Amino acid sequence: MRILLIGNFSPPYEEESLHNITFLRKLEEDGHDCTVINIAERPATQKNFIDGKNYFIFLFTLLRACWKKDVLHFFTKGYLRMGLLMLLTSILIGTLYRIRTFITIHSELFSIAGQMRSSLGGRQTLFTAFAVTNKLICADKDTFDVAATYMKKNNFELIPSFIYLPEDLIKSKVTLHEKLLTKEKVIVFSNMQYPSFAFEILNKFLTDYPLPADTAIVVALTEKPSSKLRQLLERQGQSFKDNLLIIESDDLNSVLTACSRAHILLHPLSCDGTTFFESFAVSVKKTLRSDDYLYFPNGLLFIKEGDTSEMCACIINTLLCVDSGHLPEVKD
Repeated sequence: MRILLIGNFSPPYEEESLHNITFLRKLEEDGHDCTVINIAERPATQKNFIDGKNYFIFLFTLLRACWKKDVLHFFTKGYLRMGLLMLLTSILIGTLYRIRTFITIHSELFSIAGQMRSSLGGRQTLFTAFAVTNKLICADKDTFDVAATYMKKNNFELIPSFIYLPEDLIKSKVTLHEKLLTKEKVIVFSNMQYPSFAFEILNKFLTDYPLPADTAIVVALTEKPSSKLRQLLERQGQSFKDNLLIIESDDLNSVLTACSRAHILLHPLSCDGTTFFESFAVSVKKTLRSDDYLYFPNGLLFIKEGDTSEMCACIINTLLCVDSGHLPEVKD
């Protein structure tokens, strides 16, 4: 099939963009002909991806890219107004071209912001997109329940979010892969920025809250240049240096390798590649590995109120010791 994929395909790489990129990889492995439009603010690193830099460029690109396609699939967290406008435009144009249209709503922000959409514009945008699309895919039960408040249709499906882990990409970073194989537990901080609430939690681990010797921490840095933050982490984590691994957030293979061994994944809230509330909010996901796929069956959202870094570190340490549980039913 000829498939048009629209969403966040750019660094910094974390759950949303990793799902989109590795889903593309899986489709191509299965023999599908795919075209990608990246709607994130940062440009994609892959040369064959098309960047929709603003709405008018996106619209022009969309009209051309839809030609002779069989499927249009739009990925979003459903938070940004511009992203929702692009979503509605994509679904309507796809319908005009008589293309089968799909929407995937990733976890986190929609289950919160989706309940607070303005009755003047926001709700109508979602209602129209949901009514017209052939299938709406929700990555978790909370998102499914919020989407169902707009309308309840038999084309709504609950399909847990995942990251596809191709063997060749994971093992391409030989040194990192071998180091992580020797660890029983791995905590990954992706899209790390300074200052941020995520950094406060990380700093607590490195200075005042010792982890077991068989636990590694992988930090994916976003800031450019990253030398100052790297030096700060190395100085703070001298007693933990054998278990502290630092990578770059725009190194796709390194981030995938780290995620393939992750038991806990932390990152700031984001939508379409834009970070939000990094000074007081952190998403924490418990992972579940099944064959070549990484799932996120359980998660928490930390909201900072006062000095809570030690409390969060304690919760994360507890999460390391409990089972991930089971994936939810695919359909409601």
